[in-house]
Amino acid sequence: MIFRGFSRTFSTKNGEQFRTIGAYWDRMSALYGRDNLRGLGYGWTAESIVYVIGLKSNEPFDMDKKGGNLCWKEVPLPDTGWVEYTGRTDDLAALYDEIYRDGPLTYEIEECREDGSCTILITRDQVEQDGK
Repeated sequence: MIFRGFSRTFSTKNGEQFRTIGAYWDRMSALYGRDNLRGLGYGWTAESIVYVIGLKSNEPFDMDKKGGNLCWKEVPLPDTGWVEYTGRTDDLAALYDEIYRDGPLTYEIEECREDGSCTILITRDQVEQDGK
């Protein structure tokens, strides 16, 4: 699978990504509607995360609407090995505490809806998890 969308890198210091990625979602939702979007997180370092917002249909965005300093990305993702979590966007920190109990992620795909519900698909690199 290929994930397509606009990308930015966000700081993860002090949990800052919840606020800044939330603002990114708000901005893109104003243009395309929250229920039409999904977000991909990957490439974590000690201080940052790469985050891509794309359409659920995986179609290209209207480039005239993008605004701001964004970069188009097409990210190849595994077709299998995803685990699904559901929760509420106003309680993402607690949901991610549960998700991270089993270790770091390789990729996450978030879908946040207007009704406040969210679905998060995650995958972990099994080689890293197995210590090989």
